[in-house]
Amino acid sequence: MRNFIAMGILLLATSAVRGDDAKKPCLNVGGTDEPGGSVTGVVKFTGEKPPVEPINGILGNAFCANCFPAGKPPMEEKFVFGKNGSEDILRNVLVYVSKGLEGKAFAAPKTPVVLDQVNCVYTPHVVGVMVGQTLEIRNSDATLHNVMTMPRKNKEFNEGMPVKGGKLEKVFAEPELKIDLRCFMHKWMVAWVHVLPHPFYAVTQDDGSFTIKGLPAGDYEITVLHETSRLQPLANNVKVTVKAGAASTVDFTYKKED
Repeated sequence: MRNFIAMGILLLATSAVRGDDAKKPCLNVGGTDEPGGSVTGVVKFTGEKPPVEPINGILGNAFCANCFPAGKPPMEEKFVFGKNGSEDILRNVLVYVSKGLEGKAFAAPKTPVVLDQVNCVYTPHVVGVMVGQTLEIRNSDATLHNVMTMPRKNKEFNEGMPVKGGKLEKVFAEPELKIDLRCFMHKWMVAWVHVLPHPFYAVTQDDGSFTIKGLPAGDYEITVLHETSRLQPLANNVKVTVKAGAASTVDFTYKKED
């Protein structure tokens, strides 16, 4: 009996560490390290915010509930707001070059983009990856996850990941935005993968900021995309002129759809 109690205490202690200290992979910072200009900015939010809800169902799974021993589920990441100074911002927005790179070819980065499964949640919630670049899907949980997706242009897959520390490597052959990855075992788990034909994109950070580096000098159109149509940008596209060695600033503002 004493051994059973000790094991239970150890499990709770381990779960507490997992819930509080688990490290999340960084969001995408886009572009290249080649000489060129950069585009930086902030995606802001104005007006009434939609409610941010706790993840429904996560505490109903024994393993996942042990990741949150205080009984408080994590919040959904469909809407993630924050602050940049005094201004409200929006996280998890894809910012990318939509015009100006026609006829140019770029090598896919050799460094994989990492998408992990931590405490029964995909993290990061949104990633960008270039055509031909490896998306490395990890399982950091000691439980079975099942990664599945049915893209419109790319090859679908449905693969179990039963072992903690397991990895899947996927490469997408066609550009495609808003590919949703889900877990058959845990219905609340969803991540969004944006596949771009070039490396000039980023996903907004905790302070709503983004940086796209190494752009050749020229005129471009920058576009933003959020996972849900319930939020809409005041302007979806912005034109910008990039000069070699210089930083251009572009800001966007989202609001809740009326």
